[in-house]
Amino acid sequence: MLVYRFAVATAVATYLLILIGGLVHGTGSSLACPDWPTCYGTLMPKMEGGVLVEHSHRIAAGTVLVLTLVLAGLLTRSRQPALRPLRPFGWLAVALVIAQALLGGITVLLRLPTPISTAHTATSLLFFLTVLYIAVRARPAAVAPAIAPAASPPVVARFALVAAVGVYFQMVLGGLVRHSGAALACTDVPLCRGSLWPDAHPTVLVQALHRLNAVAVALLVIASAVVTFRRAARPSLRVLAAVAPILVGVQIWLGLRSVQTFLDLATVESHLAVATALLGVLTLTVLGARPQALPIFPRPSWIRDLVELAKPRITGMVVITFAGALCLAPGRIARWRAIMTLIGTALLVGASNTLNMYLERDVDPLMQRTRERPLPRASLSPETALSFGVSLACVAVPLVFLGSNFLTGILGLFALGSYIAIYTPLKRRSAIALFVGAVPGALPPLMGWTAVTGRLDAGGLALFAILFLWQIPHFLAIAIYRAADYARAGFKVLPLTISARATRVTIVTFSAALVLASVLLEPLRVAGLPYLVCAALLGAVFIGWAVAGFRRAAAGAWARSLFLYSIVYLTLLFVALVIDRTFA
Repeated sequence: MLVYRFAVATAVATYLLILIGGLVHGTGSSLACPDWPTCYGTLMPKMEGGVLVEHSHRIAAGTVLVLTLVLAGLLTRSRQPALRPLRPFGWLAVALVIAQALLGGITVLLRLPTPISTAHTATSLLFFLTVLYIAVRARPAAVAPAIAPAASPPVVARFALVAAVGVYFQMVLGGLVRHSGAALACTDVPLCRGSLWPDAHPTVLVQALHRLNAVAVALLVIASAVVTFRRAARPSLRVLAAVAPILVGVQIWLGLRSVQTFLDLATVESHLAVATALLGVLTLTVLGARPQALPIFPRPSWIRDLVELAKPRITGMVVITFAGALCLAPGRIARWRAIMTLIGTALLVGASNTLNMYLERDVDPLMQRTRERPLPRASLSPETALSFGVSLACVAVPLVFLGSNFLTGILGLFALGSYIAIYTPLKRRSAIALFVGAVPGALPPLMGWTAVTGRLDAGGLALFAILFLWQIPHFLAIAIYRAADYARAGFKVLPLTISARATRVTIVTFSAALVLASVLLEPLRVAGLPYLVCAALLGAVFIGWAVAGFRRAAAGAWARSLFLYSIVYLTLLFVALVIDRTFA
């Protein structure tokens, strides 16, 4: 009981510390003390004006540090077996509060650099969530699980988890708005300079993105609230489900009022307070929906497993096609924009792969080629994979929108949404899923093109066509030599729904169309004669390999070799494109 009460006190103190931190920025007191950790060379300066606000924040931070150290000590010394799994979390909280203090100090010494200030915000929220987690899991009902109420269906916790991750990253984006000076970049509401996405400086676009993202996060919270209210096993969770949409509505209203009142201090502080409360409500919903579950502390092997979820080899190939299109597109793009968009696109692909593995975690154990993935072998929990995938998406989307343009951002969102919400469930229903899934798979090079040009034109669409057509023989080859695997998993693939000859005809047809699309880049002036020669030679081999499938002896070995050659083909094709453009 002592640990529980102390954890609650630490969580409350952390919540207040976050509000005091907002007050420091809102009053313009961030540099009232120009040195750190002292203030004008002393630990007790004259408390007036901005010094009163800034140094009070430092004193509050010191108090929270002491509370956290005591909490970690109590967890370490506790003899209750149920509290032992919380010990690593106690010391994680200590590490986070120290990191938060150091980031705060660096912020002062470097005169408020935006990345460091935003990282300070992100760390403070992670610390708050860690302490809140300890408080919930240390409560008497958790210490004595035998008397805990029945757990709610997993869908309740998972919906709330997605919403909580969304709120967390929206708050981090809000911190970027605050620290980059974008809070009043758009003084009209609900539009931003008369548009949803104005043609303006990136600082303005940070504000526009924050507003658009607020709508998406609000929908997530409402969806979570509906699921919780209908499926939760505990009345207290239904109360939280009723509170969450109210907080969202108030939060959006406060955000609009903050602009209309030109950052009135009380309104801005309330905006921060409600956002943090909403994050806490969703976290309580996640933990309350699974009262008997106690996640283990992250292991070092999780890093390898999380990377595996993102499928780095597939992501690497996508990066090659995106970067190739980026180089081929007519026009120029700033280097920092190109890097941001490239990283964002890679993270989008990683998010798609991770969420795909999460959704197919029940069938992956049935397939030989997927049974050793992290989720089938239970080296990661489904909740960990879900939160990782959503986190990747939450980081990727702002990078793509801010690094490129609105069109490229929409293409990225469509690729992510269609891959997860349409292609993944369709794989179990119809063989047409192959052609549906080829659309988001072919969008990265088009995104690279539009990131430079800002428009859809023949050159970009030709690159899209190449990737779209390439995927058909590539994946049909996999489906042929892995047909037994797909049958066990219940996936509808062409080799299981049509004849072997019809499948081979489809491979040859799309291989020929692929070669035609690849040579069209020369008359479209995307590439020159050297590329055309390479494309023709590579394509001739591709078609010949595909036609070889009609031999009576052709079977799994042929399909596997075609699959491997398709990877070599695409890599060499884009290398030829880039070399041709570089030396043209």
